Amino acid sequence: MRPKYSKDIVAYQAKSIHSLFLINELLHNSLRTIKNVYIFKNFKEYCKQLKSDKKEDKLKIYWETSYGEKLIDYIKISVAFETFNKAQLLKKGIIVHKVNPKFNKKISKLQNSGIPIKMSDFFKNKLESVNLFDRNNEFYGAFYENCSTINYAHTLNENYQKYLNLDSQLLFELKKINQQRNRLHFFTDFTSAFLVSRHIEKWKYIKETSLDLIENEYNISNLELKNYA
Repeated sequence: MRPKYSKDIVAYQAKSIHSLFLINELLHNSLRTIKNVYIFKNFKEYCKQLKSDKKEDKLKIYWETSYGEKLIDYIKISVAFETFNKAQLLKKGIIVHKVNPKFNKKISKLQNSGIPIKMSDFFKNKLESVNLFDRNNEFYGAFYENCSTINYAHTLNENYQKYLNLDSQLLFELKKINQQRNRLHFFTDFTSAFLVSRHIEKWKYIKETSLDLIENEYNISNLELKNYA
């Protein structure tokens, strides 16, 4: 019985049109998610209400951003960048699916420790002949059947950042946001104090940098698909 791999395995079919479509779909999902972050969608009004000294000016957007949607926004941002990072890693020839230790224990251990695994090294420069569905293919069973992928936090470490090269300030903020996201079952940081001007400046940077970066890469992906021959 062949593994029940999902369609994302086509990412390892060299530079096929299927691989380009997959990366494009991931980037589209990332862009859609980041655009749906509550504080980003309502940033101008949130800042206006936040700056006001009058309690009666603190309306729904202020309270939702500060409390109701805060943790949800952390989750959305983390999901958007997890998807974005993995799309970019695939594009740069890095394996994002977890290697099955039954297939290669040494490489699986390296990957689990946060070391990127190059497609060219793993597939021994035989990408054209890779067939993960064929029992007779030497790479059959290389990944888990559920197609689990590497830890998002690993994509933020220095090893993966050699390929992703995210802006240092954005990387710092993403790590903090992910730490909060990972505490979602015990999250209590709704009332921490901050200097309003710095808070606005920080979130303005995160918003503009995130949206510009993801949208730009999505547009590049669209162009690559258009020019595919």
